[in-house]
Formats: sequence, C-alpha cells, structure tokens
Amino acid sequence: MGFQIIRSGKSKEIKFGNNRIAEILSTKRFSIAKVRKIGNDSKLGYHIKSDAAYYVLEGEGDIVVNRRKYYLKKGDFVFYPKGTRYKHHKGLTLLAIDSPPFDRKDRVYVK
Repeated sequence: MGFQIIRSGKSKEIKFGNNRIAEILSTKRFSIAKVRKIGNDSKLGYHIKSDAAYYVLEGEGDIVVNRRKYYLKKGDFVFYPKGTRYKHHKGLTLLAIDSPPFDRKDRVYVK
C-alpha cells in the first residue's frame, strides 16, 4: 500500500449494536476506525489476537477494564494488550487502532 490521504467524509458509518463504526483504513498489519458509543449495552470482552489502542476524539464516559471502572475524556488515550477484558460506555467517540487488524470473530465476551 502506498501513500494515501483519507478524507473525513469518505468513511460511512455502519451500525453494530449500540456502536456506530466507520472503518478508516485496514492493512495486513493494523486497522483504524472511528467508533461512536451510543448505548451502554456493550459486553465485557477481550481480543484473542489484537492489541487495541483508543484515542478519545469527543465526549467523556466510563470504561471498565478487568472489572474496574475508569473515566475517560477528550484527549485521553488508552491501550489494551490482547487478552485485556474491557468495555466502553455511552458518550465516547473513539479512534480505534488494532494490530493485527480487528476481526469480530477474535473478540471473546465474558459474563
């Protein structure tokens, strides 16, 4: 893949549960997406293969990491090594970076 400029209006949001996701870029090594949390029904889970990094673009809200609650606001950055149990709550718009690329089949949900 060569040099690219990806314009903001180019990525269309898709609905996935209480999330709105706009894929920005996906390569063999990583993926980048914009994730808007519009509901609190997300389940605690973890990635089997991917490390995940999130930058808060807009909003503020809680996250749960290994069953402990934390608060995030615009400008915060959080990193989850693969296997870390986490979920995000309503009110956050995030830039998600996953390596290797995010694959929904590699996310395991826990009770």
